Amino acid sequence: MLVAPNALSAHTRAPQGQVSLRLASAKGRQAPSAPPADWDAAVRELAGRIAAIAAPPARIDLTVNNLSSLGPDEAAAIGEQLQTELTKRRFRLSGAQPADASVTVTLSEGSDGYLLVAQVKRAANEKSDEGAQVAMVTVSKAAKKAQPSGGVSLEATRVWDQPGLILDFALPPPAAGQAPKLIVLERGRLVFYSRPQDQWQLDDSAIIPPARPWLRQARGHIDLSQGLTQGAAATPGIDCKGDFTNPQTIHCGFVSQDAQAWLQPDPAVPASLDLGGDAVSVGLACDGRPVVLASGKADWTQPDFVQAYEMDASGHAATLVGSPAQFAGPVTSLWATGASGGARAAVHNLKTGNYEAYAIAASCSH
Repeated sequence: MLVAPNALSAHTRAPQGQVSLRLASAKGRQAPSAPPADWDAAVRELAGRIAAIAAPPARIDLTVNNLSSLGPDEAAAIGEQLQTELTKRRFRLSGAQPADASVTVTLSEGSDGYLLVAQVKRAANEKSDEGAQVAMVTVSKAAKKAQPSGGVSLEATRVWDQPGLILDFALPPPAAGQAPKLIVLERGRLVFYSRPQDQWQLDDSAIIPPARPWLRQARGHIDLSQGLTQGAAATPGIDCKGDFTNPQTIHCGFVSQDAQAWLQPDPAVPASLDLGGDAVSVGLACDGRPVVLASGKADWTQPDFVQAYEMDASGHAATLVGSPAQFAGPVTSLWATGASGGARAAVHNLKTGNYEAYAIAASCSH
């Protein structure tokens, strides 16, 4: 593949295990007066979309062309970050060997923001556009550039997995002298487990009636803010309440979705932030800045992550901090637990096909 004029670097051979990378820029461009937007999330999303087209493991040849006003150093950093993200997804260096696919990424921009466009060609179609597939990701100029500061650490612990869909789950604080408890909300039932020794075992379950057809959605929520004896669980159009220490007392009934506040975004996270798929405030502040956790923006066919952000004093701008918690599939739900820095995430593992429940703990680190 030819390298465009004014290349930022020659065709370099990356270390073993990485993709090969070319970087090229448009002539006569000047660096922008303000830093670009949150490229971290955008590059991860683009890498995920490339992986969905050219399924790893595969040898690919990567070229990045800069047709935007980004400076050479910024474009090179974006290209290197994309290279890293593709390597994480098990793409391999083509080197002297034939590549399975070529990936040409173009950085461009319009009045509203930047655009990342990836054209993926299989080796059999290298000499024509036949069979080429395109993936695009937009990046708003208005967004504040995400600069990892290391101010928040995330620890994700898998507590449960199963073949069936997990809408939500809860780990109630264990009572003195009692085994730990786990509650899993599925489509059609609420399941109660205990762990007297090393493994979870089934204790009981409560049936949730099927929702009306026009209310049927794969969403759910467990609320233990009033304690186990006044527990609540919900799916769209259905509320279940009762003593969660005695599942036989749980009663479910139809309600209006307008009365279900959990269906609305977290009111503590301004919608103007647009951080990701789901965003929740976790009751933690680092140096006086409230911490928000958010999942990625990719669709539910790609790996995902949960990233921490710190909100500024106005509450209408956020800065990416620390490294994300990475998952082998989409984060299908994300909720704050009510404990400082605590969150719970349900994940669909694309490798195993199972659904997994993760407890996430965020903490300030300096």
